[in-house]
Formats: sequence, structure tokens, C-alpha cells
Amino acid sequence: MLNEIVDLRHLSWAKVRQSSGTAGSFLKSYSFSNGKKVYYKLSFFDDVNHIFGYESINEIIAERILEELNIEHLEYELIHAIVCIDGTDYETFLCSSLDFKSKNETKITLENFYDVNKSKNETKMDFFKRYNFEEYIYNMILIDFLINNRDRHGANIEVLHNSRTNEYRLAPLFDHGLSFLSPKYLDEDIKEFDAKKVYRANSYIGTSDLKKNLDLIPIEKIPVLNLDYDYIFKDLYEYINNDYLDKAKEMLKERVDYIESIRNKK
Repeated sequence: MLNEIVDLRHLSWAKVRQSSGTAGSFLKSYSFSNGKKVYYKLSFFDDVNHIFGYESINEIIAERILEELNIEHLEYELIHAIVCIDGTDYETFLCSSLDFKSKNETKITLENFYDVNKSKNETKMDFFKRYNFEEYIYNMILIDFLINNRDRHGANIEVLHNSRTNEYRLAPLFDHGLSFLSPKYLDEDIKEFDAKKVYRANSYIGTSDLKKNLDLIPIEKIPVLNLDYDYIFKDLYEYINNDYLDKAKEMLKERVDYIESIRNKK
């Protein structure tokens, strides 16, 4: 239950690189539980406003959409917790997830994997087809458009290599924090946010236009989107700014309708 506050003040938080030009930091930590590595992610943090973003909530919404669409993804747990950063305690929501690598696997970013293994003049999409990655890429392009994911840079897609079998696979889809309205946090910004607008994105595959990137998906590969919005936003209205969630839901519905209009042209 999210009403129960978990004491995570023992965790140490490290700042990660800023994303898409945002000021401030996204803090990460990890621990070990029953021999498994557990990762923790905070929402946006700076020294003035402290923890005040919605990135952890975005991860949960995105996970539920991916679950609805039966797309492989990293599973996140939303936790109501107390954390300690630089000697100060904060009550907040954060996400946890288990390490997705198996015992014999190492990881490399898709960007580096492509640079090292591509043939001369081979396009990214031809390369992905050669490694049977195209279905994954189609799903990723689709979900990134639906949730307005503006931070799918080359390191947010990972290739896992099994040293025992010498097989490669793409890691479950992960890192959807900078999506929906983020980094719009203030009430006036949320109110003025245009849920119908297509915002520029940091996309390793395709262009900065998430709608235009849909052209990379063969129309027969676009699924029917029968999403359960009640499930996707379940319980979140009890804890999070309702205006933010209303805008996120409006955006999602607008984009589902657009996808359906594409399918109906088939």
C-alpha cells in the first residue's frame, strides 16, 4: 500500500547526467536483496525545490501501458518512502526495479553495438533487421509516441550478450521518466500544457518528431490499442497532482486515436 511509508534513508544517491537540457538531477541508487540487485530512481531533484518531479509516476504509467500491450518491459514498483540526500530527509515517491541481466550476460548500449558491428553504409533499420531486432524497435517507436518519451537516446536502449551461448538480445524497454508532461512541474505550466502538440524528442532512432517516426512501422505491425485507462491510472489520483494526470490521460487518448486513424487507412 502506498500509504505505508518505507524508510530508505540507508541508500546513497548518485547524480546522473542531465537529460534533454533539463536543469537539476535525476538521482539513482541501488541495494541488494536476496542476492539480487535492486535499483532505485527518484524524480527530478534540485537544491532549491528538492524532489518535485513526476518521473517516477511516468514510469508506472508507461509500465502499465506496456503491460496492456503485452510488450516486454522492465517492471517498476512505486514506493512511498523517506530518503536522505546530503543529510536532509525527504518524503517522496520513487521507483524500484530488479537488474534485468542474467548471470552470463553483459550489456552494451545499442548505439555502441551498432557502431562496432554495422556493415559499410548499413542503415540502422537494416542493421536491426539483420539481428532480428525490428519487432522490438517497432514497439519502442510506438510506445515512445504514445507517452511522449523525449529521451530515447542511444544509451537508453541496451543490448545484452550471453557469453555462454554467444547470443544477443535487447534489454526489456526501460527508462520512460522524461515523458508525458515532464519536465513541466509547476501548476501554471501544467495548466497551459498542450496535450495535442507533438514535442521534439531526443531519439536515437528516426527523427526528433515522434509522430513522423511512426512511418518506420509497417502498418500491419501496428496493434489494436484497447487500453484500460482506469487500470493505467489506477490509484494515482489519490497521491499525485490531478491536473497533471488529467493532462497525461488526455495526451494518451489523443495519441491512441491518432494510431487508430492510421490503422483504419489500411
